Amino acid sequence: QKPTSEGLSFLQKSSHTMGGRKDICRGKFGTTFDAQKWRSLDPCGLIGVSLSMSIHIFCFLVIAAYLVEGSLIANGIFLLLYTPSVVLALSSLYMAWITDPGAVPMGARPLVTVRRAPSGELRDTTSTRAIRRCHKCNDNYKPNRAHHDSVTGRCIVKFDHHCPWIGNAVGALNHKMFCLFVFYTMSSCVWSVVLVVARVAKCKSPFVDPTEDILESCEFWHHNWMILAVTLVSLIFFSFTSCMLCEQVEAIKTNASKIARMKMKVGQAGTELSRVTEEFNEMFGGDSNRVAWHWFLPFPVTFPQGMKKVVLGYEWDETFDPSPYEEPNQGDEEEGRIEMTASKHRTVSSEKSTNAGFQSSLADNDPPGTLTKRSNSIERAGNVGGTLT
Repeated sequence: QKPTSEGLSFLQKSSHTMGGRKDICRGKFGTTFDAQKWRSLDPCGLIGVSLSMSIHIFCFLVIAAYLVEGSLIANGIFLLLYTPSVVLALSSLYMAWITDPGAVPMGARPLVTVRRAPSGELRDTTSTRAIRRCHKCNDNYKPNRAHHDSVTGRCIVKFDHHCPWIGNAVGALNHKMFCLFVFYTMSSCVWSVVLVVARVAKCKSPFVDPTEDILESCEFWHHNWMILAVTLVSLIFFSFTSCMLCEQVEAIKTNASKIARMKMKVGQAGTELSRVTEEFNEMFGGDSNRVAWHWFLPFPVTFPQGMKKVVLGYEWDETFDPSPYEEPNQGDEEEGRIEMTASKHRTVSSEKSTNAGFQSSLADNDPPGTLTKRSNSIERAGNVGGTLT
């Protein structure tokens, strides 16, 4: 099924007014419904991303120029610990910025949940009440765990908050990258402070030979404003990121966003906002709840087959009409039930007529009394078959 012309015209008309703030390059980048690649173009967010990258690069260059010269231990810490932390922090920042956090696409449909009753009968448990819609997203379907982000202008599944440091909303699909960015930023701050302390110990040590070249670098390093700036920035951001990481530990354990946890805490929500499964961690993906190596790498989150739509809470395909999902009216559902009942009656009538014809053919050829025995056998066989069915 291809999108209809009415749906396309609706999407082109609405994407620049409601449902996404803006896009550039003829819709190639942005947060609108028809943007090809997700990019939050909020000015404050772009400044925050640029500032985050600049601080990491500035500290890296200053440490490489002034704090590792003439020390084997400092060079080892710089190459083996500090540099990987900076690279992973910048990679996580970039992935958190460009990744779609879980925005609900136009035309998304609610999931149809089917449960098996104790008798083995399949029952459709879809609620008959009206589905949730977001009037800010052109009345598009809004899953239970989605909340509207006013900065990107979209409904985000498991929306936690909008972070200016990554220039993006934090949701179901980029929460992992956000946590990794915070973790590796804190790690780089720790190692930068360690390198500053190592330089102080090296230059102030009474065991330093005055004839060594190290004295030349020790003469001016503590008067350099850039080293002082690195020290202050490292201490400030270590305090900031450590507090943020402690807050995110609860999100990792509960698999619930900050908004969901707050609502459940005050009794404004039930189980619809809690995690959907215990088989894997929703934030880091994979197929197990156990900590794995992919938890620490800024790769896109993957889920077991068929579970991504369960986590996101909606069904969507590129062939869906790009317009708000319309619920089937009550008349259509009633007609479907009537048709199903009529079909069952026709099947039962057909089986009765078949049995009657079979019994009639037996009566023409068998001696008296045989028909009654065979009828009883057929009846017992039918009962057994019905029971097995």
